[in-house]
Amino acid sequence: MPGTTTTNPPQEEEELPKKNNNETMTTLDTLVVFYNRDKVIESDESPETETFAARCHCGNVNFTVTLPTSYLPLNAYICSCTLCRYTHGTFGSYHVSLPQGVAPEWTSNTLNLSVYKTPGSGAGGHGQRIFCPTCGAHNGHYEAWAGQWIIEPSLFDAPIFWRFRGIGFPNSAGDGGVLSWLPEVGGRKLTQVSMDHDFAPDYEAEVGADGGERLRAECKCGGVSFTIPRPGEKVKGDAYLRRYVSPTDPGKWKAFLDFCRDCRLVSSAHGVPWVLVPRTVLEPEVPPDLRFGTVKTYKSSEDVTRGFCGVCGATVFIKCKDRSPTEETEVLNIAVGILRAPEGAKAENWVTWRAGNPEWVEDAMDYDPEFVEAVVDGHREWAIEKYGEALDFDVM
Repeated sequence: MPGTTTTNPPQEEEELPKKNNNETMTTLDTLVVFYNRDKVIESDESPETETFAARCHCGNVNFTVTLPTSYLPLNAYICSCTLCRYTHGTFGSYHVSLPQGVAPEWTSNTLNLSVYKTPGSGAGGHGQRIFCPTCGAHNGHYEAWAGQWIIEPSLFDAPIFWRFRGIGFPNSAGDGGVLSWLPEVGGRKLTQVSMDHDFAPDYEAEVGADGGERLRAECKCGGVSFTIPRPGEKVKGDAYLRRYVSPTDPGKWKAFLDFCRDCRLVSSAHGVPWVLVPRTVLEPEVPPDLRFGTVKTYKSSEDVTRGFCGVCGATVFIKCKDRSPTEETEVLNIAVGILRAPEGAKAENWVTWRAGNPEWVEDAMDYDPEFVEAVVDGHREWAIEKYGEALDFDVM
């Protein structure tokens, strides 16, 4: 790799190189913005350090990172490539690259991790994802070509030690994905990195046995795969189920962003996008216990059961008592990040977004207020500009 800079990192907020959507950053820029390669300590220095602790929701995975205070804050970024979207069930993975020479220290008495390796990704850590086999939380991965650990900042509790500065693979989402809602963070435009293989997948609309449209939902490994129909007469004729049909378009479902702490710690993302669909209309019909294909389940609370892929770790479902008046009228949260909508990651031809009032914002404002405020404001402004209003509707 090209050499890293050897100057000490500036203590004041530095100006990162700006690139437009059609320009690929230089390798050195990428190393600085996305891999924190300007964070170096001379060999004769004994810097002051601070230690930060992370854990998944179930507590099976615990680790710490110890960083020189002069490194802080580290740059963080979102990767919206298909590997990250389809292994997390979100609009992308949230990453902090630890400076060279810094590695997570696993603090659990035993190390129990699941590893997913993307077929065809070659030797080494590239294309490899590590997650908890109990709750599904992704912990990060090791990039052998860079000689660095990439960790998931969403597993850390305050105080945060990063600031979001970039987004990778911005074209992969097809419709902008989360970048549509992040024109800036803390007054800073996100630096974008695009590569030759940064393009949206070419998905085609599917058709069911009744001739109606279907939307494919599938995790990265393909072990969890099913389709979602348009709201039909079964749904519209039911007093409870029709509450989950879009208030503005009878052919769409309700969708929303969720910033609750539980979702953050099982998905390893600051916010999770969900679409609400009755369980019995999915094809094939998902069983009441959610267990089909490679789905594993985890109870994050007495009333909430979550489903994730046991092979690649993708968040897939939530089943909660508040949306399950009877077994036949159960409504599931389905992770938008695994949808294969031809129009793009936000699946706007299939869902109406509750852009005026995301869920559990106060929870997240106690965690990373700069980032959360940027997403909430950007989400609302996007909806007003595109649809003339930012809707607020019931999702329970």
